[in-house]
Amino acid sequence: MTDAVPTAVTYDGLPVSSGGAHSLGRMTRRAAHEATTSFLRTCTEPMGRMEYSFTVHDVPELKPAPHLERELEHRFGRGRIVVLDEDEVPEALNYLEDIHPQPTNQWDMAPIWFRATAKSRLLDPETGEPLPGQNDQLFHRVGYNNELRLMLDNRARLGITFCIPDADAQVLSRMLPWLQQHLPCKLSPRQWRSWTPTKSGTLSARVLDVSGLT
Repeated sequence: MTDAVPTAVTYDGLPVSSGGAHSLGRMTRRAAHEATTSFLRTCTEPMGRMEYSFTVHDVPELKPAPHLERELEHRFGRGRIVVLDEDEVPEALNYLEDIHPQPTNQWDMAPIWFRATAKSRLLDPETGEPLPGQNDQLFHRVGYNNELRLMLDNRARLGITFCIPDADAQVLSRMLPWLQQHLPCKLSPRQWRSWTPTKSGTLSARVLDVSGLT
């Protein structure tokens, strides 16, 4: 890291070439949901309500599964995208267990996906308060916010975006190990970026070496 304090340090994991999200391995769908909500309770302050939905996908080279769609409609309503209330989440997890394993194509794609999305502010582990500077202006300027996207079908995956403002070495040395400690997956050291101002007033990103911090 240079001596200059970056406007922000971001994490975006994972790229499309790596599947677009972190695999949670053999973790069950229910355990993945609990691990995600546990991280949010411990490390973040929510920005609005968590969003829940089911999506019905037309999977390439896979025959439709009308029985799965009929059961989804019976329990939650009709549509290719079914928006859920928070109190419906336990039944949504039951539904995923009842239809497991879903049929898949040769690329292991299943037709019914559950998604939970949460936007938040990161807490400082020293104070328990949100880190200063986390606001819509910064998120818009950098192009990233703090968001977790849990996706459940036959597998469990977690998309992660972090935006840490004014992240000098001291801030990162306490934030990164703490975040890693409470996440259910391993953060990639290759996905961190440092954002610093240019002479034109825009921000320039460079890969950030976080070795030794996570």
